[in-house]
Amino acid sequence: MALKKKERKNEEASVPLSSMIDIVFLLIIFFVVTASLDKEVQDQEVQLAFSPNGKVVEKIDKKSFTINIRKDGSANIGGTPKTKKEISNELNIHALRAGKSFPIILRCDKDVKHGHIMSVQDAVTNTGMFSVRYNAQQK
Repeated sequence: MALKKKERKNEEASVPLSSMIDIVFLLIIFFVVTASLDKEVQDQEVQLAFSPNGKVVEKIDKKSFTINIRKDGSANIGGTPKTKKEISNELNIHALRAGKSFPIILRCDKDVKHGHIMSVQDAVTNTGMFSVRYNAQQK
């Protein structure tokens, strides 16, 4: 018994558009979420002090660690309030990923009392890291 071969019709290849649209939307969502993470580092309630003679930071290091200190003395990292012990723990975790030689940026409100800044500095010192920079506005 002879087997008959089926004749194949010439079909054109096509890309399913519905799955391509899903991929595009996922990429858009990914980029929107990752772009907004950088904005969370800076607390909008912190009004920086004016420093006309300060050094302008043109390039921000991706390894840097930003701590915001509000007028009432509360400190936060990425918009989340943290205690002195939690700040030390966060710095130690960051040090495991980035090494101990990363800049720590303190964004202090212009009206915060010095005692609150010293409290955060003590939390940084407890970790054994000393590379601290203070943020101020130029204009």
